Amino acid sequence: MKVLYKKEKGVSPVIATILMVAITVVLASAVYLMVSGYIGSAPSKPVALGVSSSTNATATQFLITSGNISVNPGSPLIITISPPSGSPVSITLINTTPSSPSRYIVHVYSVTGAKYLAAGDTITISYVSNNGSSVPLPPGTTVTFTYNGNVIYKYTA
Repeated sequence: MKVLYKKEKGVSPVIATILMVAITVVLASAVYLMVSGYIGSAPSKPVALGVSSSTNATATQFLITSGNISVNPGSPLIITISPPSGSPVSITLINTTPSSPSRYIVHVYSVTGAKYLAAGDTITISYVSNNGSSVPLPPGTTVTFTYNGNVIYKYTA
């Protein structure tokens, strides 16, 4: 007897189509995940601000020596003062107008205007002692300048 057809094993056309679509979707999503890191917004420019510190009889001064930053409500400069004992104090600098807590006096002298900190500007921080006089920051006090979540300067008295 003659065999009219030969039984061939293989994948049916429906299953083959489903497999091709699934493989295409997996490859497309893999390519998207690899490329999505490159597309998107431009990376933010790193903040470079040169700061020089000095101390006189009544205050600790921070002179901006290079660079500039735009200080506004959306991106304030946050000055955190951490005394050797006690809780840290955060001072927010918006449009170069500081919010001063009771024990610290912060004064900003800006030669560039009210919205920028740039070379030549000075931030002065005084500590009000128990007798009411202004003195420089006590030894062991750490001052940290943070801008847009990045620490741009750290000083320890």
